[in-house]
Amino acid sequence: MTRKRKISTKYPIKYVHESNGRIVFRPYLSTRMREDLPTDKNGFLKPPIALGKVGDDPDDIYRAYLSAKESIDKQQGMKRNTIGWIIQEYMESRLFRELDVSSQKRAQNLRRIIDHPIKINGKNATLSDLHITNLSKPIMHKIAEKRLSDYQAAGKKGVVQVNRETTFISTALSWATNYMPEVGIAINPLRGYKKLKETACGRYVTDEEYAQQYELAGQIRPYLQPMIELTYLLATRGVETLDIRLSDCTNEGIRTYRRKGSKDNIIEWSDRLRDAYNLALALHKSYAITLPDPHLLCKPDGSALAKSTINAAFQELKRKMEQQGLQNAYWSLHMVKAKGISDSQDKHIAGHVTEAMRQRYDRKVPIRKPAK
Repeated sequence: MTRKRKISTKYPIKYVHESNGRIVFRPYLSTRMREDLPTDKNGFLKPPIALGKVGDDPDDIYRAYLSAKESIDKQQGMKRNTIGWIIQEYMESRLFRELDVSSQKRAQNLRRIIDHPIKINGKNATLSDLHITNLSKPIMHKIAEKRLSDYQAAGKKGVVQVNRETTFISTALSWATNYMPEVGIAINPLRGYKKLKETACGRYVTDEEYAQQYELAGQIRPYLQPMIELTYLLATRGVETLDIRLSDCTNEGIRTYRRKGSKDNIIEWSDRLRDAYNLALALHKSYAITLPDPHLLCKPDGSALAKSTINAAFQELKRKMEQQGLQNAYWSLHMVKAKGISDSQDKHIAGHVTEAMRQRYDRKVPIRKPAK
């Protein structure tokens, strides 16, 4: 263990002492601070900061000390409190580690925004290099517009992706203002940031479109058809469908565990739901399941299929639809949930707690009778 070398001083200020007729400030720096400031082998600042000469007014020495200490804090802060540094600290925090695995994986993709090129003092840099005190909503809007343009040039819609990226940045900054007192700001500079306007998908998947894609899904992967049917009949998100275990399939129906604030519920059995359940269960016969309570849609050992596995299968299905000339009829798994809500007589089926969300997912065009 390395011992700190003690420096004797006549001054009542820690780390301030005489040296060759000068009064200097030579503090001991923690291991973390040494990443940004030079030190000798014992961990003391090198070179020391001169505060004055022996015999100078003590008040002048003290004022010089305060200025030197502020300068060190500023130097450290300027090198540390950049957007990239804060993002890294956030992703190593307990709060981030407590997020579900899918959110953590998504964050790895969203953090790419910090590699966006910008100019700092006329020099080429990235958003990662920008100090937190220099970030503003106008700067973020400029970056967002450029990223949207780049995504669209690559044939992507981009709006949702850019909004998720900026939300990720804002979330990290909010965490920093709450948990990092040395960050140099008290308020998230992106608080009140206005995201790009998203156009809600109002498309209703017709029975014909559903049947066309459902049939082709059987040619891609054996688990796709039961995945689609269960998602439709239970009006679940894809990840909620993957969460279902055999123990959730009760005498009353299938219990669902809703995310994003929606209420859990049990969807009663119907003949069609029972058929979808049996279709999923039939796959278990070819598996060597070892888990005592396997997932309904599972890997050979009984553990849950990964969301990324479903996404990859749907990309393959999309290519199949395009080959068949059915690209305009293609629908995503999330649209199947909306169809399930639209087709159900009970609009509370998905567990949404607000009428606004129920209306958002009900995509059937209402039919009304005219005045007589």
